[in-house]
Amino acid sequence: MMQNMDPETGDYIRKNLPVTNNPQETSKNDILTIPPATESQKGDSKITISPKSLSIDFGKNNNNNSKNVVDEDDEEDRGNNCIFGNRIRFTIMVLSTLCLSSILSNILTFNFTVICMAGEKPENYTPDMDPSLLNGYAPHLDYTSAQKSTLFMAVAVGALIAVFPMTILLNKFGSRLIFSALGFLSAIATLFVPLAANIGFYPFVFIRIVQGMGFSACLPVMGSITSHWSTIKQNGIFIAILSSFLQIAPIFTMPVSGELCTSSLGWTAVYYLHGVVSIILFTIFFLYHRNSPAKHPLVNRKELVKMMFGKGSIYSGPGKQKVSKKVPVSAMYKDPAIWAILVAAFGNFMGTQLSLQFMPTYINAVLHLPIEKTGIASAISPVIMFFIKLIAGQSSDKIKFISDGTKLRIYNSLSMGGMGVLFITLGFMNPVVNKSGCLVVLIASTCILGFNSGGFFKSSQQVSKQHSHFTMANISFLNCVCMLLTPLLNELIAPENTPETWTIVLCIHGAILLTTNAFFCIFASSAPAPWTLETFSSKSSKVAPTKTEPKFVETTNKY
Repeated sequence: MMQNMDPETGDYIRKNLPVTNNPQETSKNDILTIPPATESQKGDSKITISPKSLSIDFGKNNNNNSKNVVDEDDEEDRGNNCIFGNRIRFTIMVLSTLCLSSILSNILTFNFTVICMAGEKPENYTPDMDPSLLNGYAPHLDYTSAQKSTLFMAVAVGALIAVFPMTILLNKFGSRLIFSALGFLSAIATLFVPLAANIGFYPFVFIRIVQGMGFSACLPVMGSITSHWSTIKQNGIFIAILSSFLQIAPIFTMPVSGELCTSSLGWTAVYYLHGVVSIILFTIFFLYHRNSPAKHPLVNRKELVKMMFGKGSIYSGPGKQKVSKKVPVSAMYKDPAIWAILVAAFGNFMGTQLSLQFMPTYINAVLHLPIEKTGIASAISPVIMFFIKLIAGQSSDKIKFISDGTKLRIYNSLSMGGMGVLFITLGFMNPVVNKSGCLVVLIASTCILGFNSGGFFKSSQQVSKQHSHFTMANISFLNCVCMLLTPLLNELIAPENTPETWTIVLCIHGAILLTTNAFFCIFASSAPAPWTLETFSSKSSKVAPTKTEPKFVETTNKY
């Protein structure tokens, strides 16, 4: 018997009850009866879970019916055969984070190499100058401000084209196949960047669009992995780690790109290195990852129960009620809590994209730091932000004396409100007189955004539950819009990267962050939405939806 499960962890204590051949003696009102295995299911113990039904089938181990109940020690041995024991979900989390980081790193390569691809332009340069006098300068790679903006925006165009089709495919085929395919696509596109750039501007634009298509599923995959592989208690830390790919990518890419750009290998080595790393990571991901914990060969029963507990709307028991994979789109878009998440996401990613795309440019062109120091300075804030995310994720799960709704508002205000205030402060500082102070405020403004893992990101999981992948698809769409708007805004306002024009850019982004955070604080929610419950119907009904948690019982096999 598996009862009296801990309401937070899903841990259970099995009492030493006598084995009975009559499972009907147990109250049907208190348990979810586990059907016996059929002839085709006999053999070793196996666990089968689907959205339609949750069943645990225990095969026939020997001819004595009284010994058919799976021995708990044997089950524990199964988990201990793996060096990770009952922690397989964390290996999935770490591997997925590295893969997400790899896709973003492939995109960020251009954000840095754009300042070193062409080389130093000779002072007396003319279009008809002898190539031997150029000293490594490549005129065809010295892009105009408009061309640079086009290459930045091409990624957003690719992501916008693919985000919703990829979300549909993700829901149909799962993250293992779709995310792996996009990862390999991103890797191949990155390897072809040097060739495309040397052929011409438009082939390079096409490759950037393909890189953007690879990025399209990152946030939906993050939501899918969290909803399936995280326990209810560990939602915060899963979101914190998975969303930290936004920091891990620049931590790796910026300093590595700075070193390679100034080395004898040149800027092309940046793309070759990133492409090879992506191929390695996504090969491991495809071989190791599974769409559902129940399908993973290394996940034992104890860990599986922990991950399933509290997810009755994902893993429902047998009966007349069945949970459809169909997303209640109309109900979602009518929910103020969803709009709070989406509005906050827009403000968050306007700030994020400004930092990701233009921090190297600001440090190099406005603060006038050399390329080597630009790479190191650009990596400082993501490192600090990564640890802030970990602290925010853990503390948002552990703090119990503050309500979940209040915690969402506090963490979101710390991240977006703090970034908005610091952006405006930076805008009114003089980078010529106070270069070090500007750099400190710039780094602080990016670091503080790490608290968002306890804000709207966590709310998206709490409100959407099994439909979080669709909410994440909408967030991903907004991220793509911000990827498109940010370079466009910079091209219109600060094409020459002067301190005066950057003041306007920073104040606009600061105002957006403060306004969107205020909207989130008004309408945010931490409760599961009614449309996530098993009995929800899009049609009008006077019957309030209810949610049933599955319970488990071991029964002897009659076969």
